[in-house]
Amino acid sequence: MIEREMLKGVLKILVLKLIDSEDLYGYALVKKLNQWTDGEIAIKEGTLYPILHNFEQSQDIKGYWKESDTGRKRKYYQITKQGEHTLIELTKKWRNLETATNKVLGG
Repeated sequence: MIEREMLKGVLKILVLKLIDSEDLYGYALVKKLNQWTDGEIAIKEGTLYPILHNFEQSQDIKGYWKESDTGRKRKYYQITKQGEHTLIELTKKWRNLETATNKVLGG
């Protein structure tokens, strides 16, 4: 399991990337992140919702309500054009950090 402090910077990118792949609601995001990372990154919904809220405020994502098969309403999140640009920029920054880190670590 990856340390929580190490996750802080990359978690925003991962959440935005997941929403870019398909519209998702909170619990589905948590599950998908866990699946895509083979259990290495497991977060709680309480960690996720502040990230989603910040992305909504910055208009990188927008939320909408959808009724499930059971009749329960869930808030789904969808990436916006601005969010797509943000994802590209965050990914570039991550790649630069990854390259610099690998130089130090010898990777």
